Order: sequence, then structure tokens, then C-alpha cells
Amino acid sequence: MLTTPPDLDSAIAQYATADFDDSTLIQEAGLESLSLLRLAVEVAADEDTEIDAAGLVDVRTVGDLKVWLTGLVRNDAEETGAA
Repeated sequence: MLTTPPDLDSAIAQYATADFDDSTLIQEAGLESLSLLRLAVEVAADEDTEIDAAGLVDVRTVGDLKVWLTGLVRNDAEETGAA
């Protein structure tokens, strides 16, 4: 598990198959739906964190992905009282 706050660039790089920056489209970075879910599980601090995959519908770029992942971490911290 990653610590909070996670190094999202490093975590994403583990699953990306191409170079990326925040404006890179998810597909251009080589990220697929299964890798996005694995990334979410890795970033979540608690294995019981509920991951709302419906939020991925609006994720188009790596920057969008970072915002979504940060929301997972923030929600998890609030649920555990760590916020």
C-alpha cells in the first residue's frame, strides 16, 4: 500500500505503457480499465475502501485520473478519521 499522500506519478508510471504528463489522454498513456482499478486499489490506504468506478466515466486525462485518485485518498482518510 502507498502512504498518504501517494506519489501519483510513480504509481501511474507502474501501469502506463507510454510517457505521460497531466494532459496526456488515458489511452495514449496506455492505461486500460483494469490497470485503472488496480491503481485505485493500490492508492487506497485501506483495503476496505469502497472504490466508485462510476467516477472513472469522467476521467479522460492523466490529470483527471490524479484528481479522481486524490478523491479516493481523501474520502478514505475522512472515513478513518485521519483527515
